[in-house]
Amino acid sequence: MKTKILLVDDETDLEDLFSKRFRREINANEYEFVFVHDGLEALNTLEQQPDIDLILSDINMPGMDGLSLLAKLPDINPMVRAVMVTAYGDMDNIRTAMNLGAFDFLTKPINFNDLQLTIEKTRRYVNQLRETAELKAVDEMKTRFFANITHELRTPLTMIVSPVDKLLETPDLPTPYQQHLTLVQRNARQLLRLINQLLDINKLEAQQMDLVNEVGDLPGFIGQIVDLFRPSADIKNLALTFQTDMSPGNYLFDAGKWEKILYNLLSNAIKFTPAGSITVSLQQTATGVRLIVRDTGIGIPADKIVHVFDRFYQIDNARARAYEGTGIGLALVKELTSRLGGTIRVESQADSTGERSGTEFVLEIPVQLVSGYVDAQPVAAPTLVVDPPSTPTGIEPSFHPKSSDQAALVLVVEDNAELREFIVAELATSYRIRAAANGYEGWILAKEELPDVIISDLMMPRMDGYALIDRLRTDLATDHIPVMLLTASLEPDSRLKGLEYGADEYLTKPFHVGELRLRLRNLLSRQQKLRDHYRQQLAQPDTTETSETVQDQFLRRLYQLVEQRLDDSTLSVEWLADQMAMSRKTLYLKVHNLTHLPPNELIRQYRLRKAIDLLRLGHNASETAYMVGFESPSYFTKVFREFYQQTPTDYVKR
Repeated sequence: MKTKILLVDDETDLEDLFSKRFRREINANEYEFVFVHDGLEALNTLEQQPDIDLILSDINMPGMDGLSLLAKLPDINPMVRAVMVTAYGDMDNIRTAMNLGAFDFLTKPINFNDLQLTIEKTRRYVNQLRETAELKAVDEMKTRFFANITHELRTPLTMIVSPVDKLLETPDLPTPYQQHLTLVQRNARQLLRLINQLLDINKLEAQQMDLVNEVGDLPGFIGQIVDLFRPSADIKNLALTFQTDMSPGNYLFDAGKWEKILYNLLSNAIKFTPAGSITVSLQQTATGVRLIVRDTGIGIPADKIVHVFDRFYQIDNARARAYEGTGIGLALVKELTSRLGGTIRVESQADSTGERSGTEFVLEIPVQLVSGYVDAQPVAAPTLVVDPPSTPTGIEPSFHPKSSDQAALVLVVEDNAELREFIVAELATSYRIRAAANGYEGWILAKEELPDVIISDLMMPRMDGYALIDRLRTDLATDHIPVMLLTASLEPDSRLKGLEYGADEYLTKPFHVGELRLRLRNLLSRQQKLRDHYRQQLAQPDTTETSETVQDQFLRRLYQLVEQRLDDSTLSVEWLADQMAMSRKTLYLKVHNLTHLPPNELIRQYRLRKAIDLLRLGHNASETAYMVGFESPSYFTKVFREFYQQTPTDYVKR
């Protein structure tokens, strides 16, 4: 990168000297020199050429001296740095120049080796300044864009929330409509709340959030907010208590900011506390109040606790992932607490068993007790809308379609309770449905039920979608089950990774329900065609030998076992299940999923198919009957005729 240098000196012979001394660097396009003879000319040049990197300036010059030029540089070009090159090397000049912002100071006669080192050092510093300024400008542009787009989202969201609220007030609203509208209302409110939090953080960063003095009963106000969260605590069977040693009275405080602080702390406490209690304490201190929010939740690991107030930070482990989050709430709490002139600290203990875990947030906030007239607004009641949490997750009961008990069985694995319930409700009219809240529970259900298709989220607690697919594909009992991945990630790497693990379909959130149904139908259709193919291999007498051509590893192994005891009429399903290292139920479900045949019928059809090969080799019907495990030739002839619509003898003649 070329360095552009402005040489300011009234000695005209320096131009020729510098051009010769730095000829190599100039020819290599590393340095470019601009020569002027006083400070005024330098100022004009700087205005016309803002890409100048550094200045080499004398001090004593006609018109405007070097020190006066140095004083004006911050207004002309704050990025440029000046190195004073002068014959006056006294301490007064040096101190004056450095106090005015000179980057370095060299004395004449010039030591050009020293000068070049100084130029390089200055150039690097200026480049760092410019890179920092560019990054800051880009960051500010992104922040402005983010704030603007976030602000713009409020209007369409308001136009979703308000009509939905009005529709929910409609008398005799059908229950299905009420359930769907409530789902829209809850999630639209959550999105609007997140947008408001982002706007609040942006205002705090820009120092545009003013303090609003209000007078009211602070303990009573906090007690009202705690009461708003009681229904949410009751749903999760949590004990929620509020304690205070403060007497009712008039306090001067910013109710809006307190409301936002408490909302985030209590929401987190309820979200991350699966069982136990939550306690809110308000204590009087010498300078204000101490607010403590304590829970018996899952806790925060010691190595993560220093990051809990970092914006967008989320603890990435299986236990925390179950509760989701955005990493915005606690960052906003810290910023609001600081804006109120207070401090916040957190103590937590995370125990893998959950027996001794919990978190405590302690806020010290100055609050003034007032008496008499105060020029402030009275505190109104809290305006919070607290949506109760979703029902606890877990392995859910099966859902049977209204159409047929023979419909395909679909397993839905999704950690978001509302989305899981929505998918289940949409598909339950056409399919039998089982649902699980994470990959591990989905794996247990898949092993037990052997569903026809699995629809799975990607990011889940305890076991994610990748690990679930890996388990399914490496287990002989489940390796045939097609998997459709649902994910919020748009990254191509996520799609490729999912397909590499063995996913059959990949659908990104938000998805269209119609597309979900079509993709599910196509997966089931492919499975049905595969079943028909395997059945035809048994039923068509002119096909090649089944055990050699079948592609499915499980069926190939099963046919090999039957082949070993082909002439044994006592061959049983129990023996096959034992050889395949699975239960009789799992064997039944696996065989039925692959062929739509029960295992006994599959064995019978395999015997008949092998009988065709033996008849072709010249064996008569009686010999063939005993060779394929039938106890009597007559029964063999009867079964053969029922299946192939002809007797063994007729087949040989044909």
